[in-house]
Amino acid sequence: MDRIAAISDARAHLPALVGLLEKKKRQRVVITRGGHASAVLISPEELETLEILADKKIMFSLLKAEEDARAGHLLRYEDIFK
Repeated sequence: MDRIAAISDARAHLPALVGLLEKKKRQRVVITRGGHASAVLISPEELETLEILADKKIMFSLLKAEEDARAGHLLRYEDIFK
């Protein structure tokens, strides 16, 4: 679940908010200014996930790999790295 913090609170409690993100990798902190969302603070893991999901080439490769695995088209480690 996302946390919501006014920008003044986020500024005053930034170390605690960063600590929260270190513990709960999928948590987000929505920072508001004047009652409206202005920014979002996320963990590096969450950023990486978002970047992967946004990359169509990577997503296509992942879907293709899943299809190959389900169809039994697998190679052994030893066959690749001789």
